[in-house]
Amino acid sequence: MTNSTSQPLLGRTIHLLRDFAVTRSSALAWCILAISLAVTAIAWYLSSQYIRDRASDRFLFRVSEMEVSIEQRMLEYEQVLRGGVGLMEASNSVSRAEWRTYFENSRFQEYYPGIQGVGFSRVVKADENDAFVESVRAEGFPEFDIRPDGERDVYTAIVYLEPFDWRNQRAFGFDMYSEATRRAAMDAAVASGEPTISGVVKLVQETEDDVQQGFLLYLPVFENRETVEEEGQQLASVVGFVYAPFRTRDLMVGIRKSNLPDIDFKIYDGESESTANLLYSSHLPMLRPASEGNADFVLTKQLHLRGRDWTIHFESQPDFISGGESAISLAVAFIGLLVDVLLFLVIGSIGRQQRQAERIAEQMTSEFRKAQKQFQAVCDTAHDPIVLLDESRQVVYGNPATMDAFGFSEDEVVGTSASRLFERSLRTEESALSSITDDELLCIRKDGTTFPARISISYWHDGEQQLAAIIVRDVTEQRRVDALIRQQIAELSRSNRDLDAFAYVASHDLRSPLRNIKHLADWVTEDTGDQLPVESAEHLKTLKQCIDRMEQLLDDLLQYSRAGRVHDRLTQVNTNDLVTRIFAMLAKPDAMQVCIDGELPTLLTLKAPLETCLRNLVNNAIKHHDRADGRVCVSAIDDGELIQFIVEDDGPGIASRFQKKVFEIFRTVAPNSDWKNSSGMGLSIIKKTVETYGGKIELQSELGQGTRFILHWPRQIVMPLESVEPPVSAESEG
Repeated sequence: MTNSTSQPLLGRTIHLLRDFAVTRSSALAWCILAISLAVTAIAWYLSSQYIRDRASDRFLFRVSEMEVSIEQRMLEYEQVLRGGVGLMEASNSVSRAEWRTYFENSRFQEYYPGIQGVGFSRVVKADENDAFVESVRAEGFPEFDIRPDGERDVYTAIVYLEPFDWRNQRAFGFDMYSEATRRAAMDAAVASGEPTISGVVKLVQETEDDVQQGFLLYLPVFENRETVEEEGQQLASVVGFVYAPFRTRDLMVGIRKSNLPDIDFKIYDGESESTANLLYSSHLPMLRPASEGNADFVLTKQLHLRGRDWTIHFESQPDFISGGESAISLAVAFIGLLVDVLLFLVIGSIGRQQRQAERIAEQMTSEFRKAQKQFQAVCDTAHDPIVLLDESRQVVYGNPATMDAFGFSEDEVVGTSASRLFERSLRTEESALSSITDDELLCIRKDGTTFPARISISYWHDGEQQLAAIIVRDVTEQRRVDALIRQQIAELSRSNRDLDAFAYVASHDLRSPLRNIKHLADWVTEDTGDQLPVESAEHLKTLKQCIDRMEQLLDDLLQYSRAGRVHDRLTQVNTNDLVTRIFAMLAKPDAMQVCIDGELPTLLTLKAPLETCLRNLVNNAIKHHDRADGRVCVSAIDDGELIQFIVEDDGPGIASRFQKKVFEIFRTVAPNSDWKNSSGMGLSIIKKTVETYGGKIELQSELGQGTRFILHWPRQIVMPLESVEPPVSAESEG
């Protein structure tokens, strides 16, 4: 709090400054305007320079990124050619079908966009020309010939080129060694034994439409896999060339797509930036006019690629420095000018501040009265009683709901003590921790009757004293409903205990006569021995199987009654280890494959119910599989509030008309011959268990396409009401 001695000094200082501003406001305003304009100009210059420096750094980064992208893409294509050379060297004779298989399996056009194809050009000596042509024609190409015509010492012929579409078929049989630019690149590749890029050529695949500049990448295939360094003998040692033709625009569009969205560039073959050497230009006149030397940033770089030098000329586009960036410096200047003008106007308007303050005070007073009326309207229409108390605990206001609830008139309430409305005294002083307090007490009506209520008290100061606003809510009906809910919960718990006791007793009482019947059947078998007719022996065997099935049904019925009613605590469960243990415990054919697809999650949950569900699903997938060499796989997907555990197999599948019935009690879609192996309760138990905890189970299957169960297990377990009750104890079953 400011002390009393400092307040007069501060007040006098403010008055002196204000008087000075009023008397000298004109000169002071012009002086401050001049200084602020100079500061604004400096700020504009610095911000403009900073934006340009940032743009220059971004331009250099984009250029470097493009260089790396081109080098990386050509390295990938080199790996494609080396794969083709490896195929040729791995076999004495690679057939056309094998070349096509290699191409299709490698999926070049998908993983290496921009490549026109991958081919093989064989070296043919002059004396082998006719035999070679006939051999290719015998493969089903009767019109094949080496082009262009003419006698030469050595020929090369494109024999394999994939994809073998209409465009690439135009190159079939072409002698690339007959053309000077291609020959120079092929000789360089033979001399170095490394991939070599040719100069600018027009590919024989080109048509009259969409003509593009092109180049080729060669890698020789040497006889006996060894290079020959003796000049003049090198080509004789070459079996052929694995090569790739490139249409430059198709290639660069794929590289440029994600690297240079706002930079134009041209690629020249060699060091000369002449039109004859132009390989590619990203500038499209129909989309955007050329910068014509007005680009903000220009850079020319040399790039050495596979025995060839490329010159790349980069230029920034007109909008390289975006409007938003340019607007920053303009915004600095504009805001600076605006601030300057505002300072000028503020200093000149000090004399008008008093009148403005008076208008604001009048406006605030009007708004306060408006807010007061709004508050009055809200209180008058509220359904709950609202009572205002002053510091002496006297009622200063009560809304119409207060009169209805307590039975008083407004004159009887206003001015009376709060003790007349509430059974015990109220604390009307604000809490140290909060300005709002809640409490529950009895309220007194005019006729002396009382009703329970929950009250909320809020405190505030009106400048003179502390006031308290009390909102009263009658909880009579709420208490009645709460008591009814508790009664229903108790009744439900008792009913569940009775059902548990019935399940235990029924299981015990039914199992005893079944065992007696089984013993009698065993005695009949022992007494008769081999004298019992075969048909009767089969009947006894069937009787025993029925008894075993009945016992299994009783066990499953007991388990079904317990499903979802565990009395366990949440534990951290590693479901990956849990499923691994389930696999180890289940019996399966040796050829049957069980696996975990991906990583299963670790979560805080109930271990026993989750293990029961997963074990039954995996066991069903193994037991109902129609092949001993089948496959059962478990995976999981984290779906936020639910974890989807997926158990799928490649078995016979389940017809759609049975898919809703498999979750019903005693339902099974197993063949009649397998009735003794399935009680039809497993999926019913899983469904009841997972739904008890707020999840669900889903089935996806088609006949012959396998079965897929999706267990939607909740990440946050919803404990059932029964779990809060002590479990039903039963005598051990004899």
